[in-house]
Amino acid sequence: MMRCLFVFRYGPVGGSRAQETFDLMLTLAAFDQKVESLLLDDGVLHLLPGQQVQDLAWCHVPALWQELELYGIEPPLVEHESLLERGLDRSSLLIPVRVVQRDTLPELFENFDRLMGD
Repeated sequence: MMRCLFVFRYGPVGGSRAQETFDLMLTLAAFDQKVESLLLDDGVLHLLPGQQVQDLAWCHVPALWQELELYGIEPPLVEHESLLERGLDRSSLLIPVRVVQRDTLPELFENFDRLMGD
């Protein structure tokens, strides 16, 4: 089984990048691959509730974050420092997350066969 980590570094608006990344995540999960996600930098903004986005390519992504478990994908990892830099904490997010520290990322990356970014 291949272990893949999808890293979201960009905010939820501005094209179909997030939707395409989700499509790949769900496809790999459907083929019994181990899929996880990590939100860094503006990627943490994906998990803010109540977003009104006009970009139709992105409109289904908030619901997908809430349904990851249905596809056997664990709640996303979120970098603690990225939350702090944006004045957020885990209680401000749409779904439960697993918080990781920035200095642990190199070790985390070693646990995956593939790293893929948005």
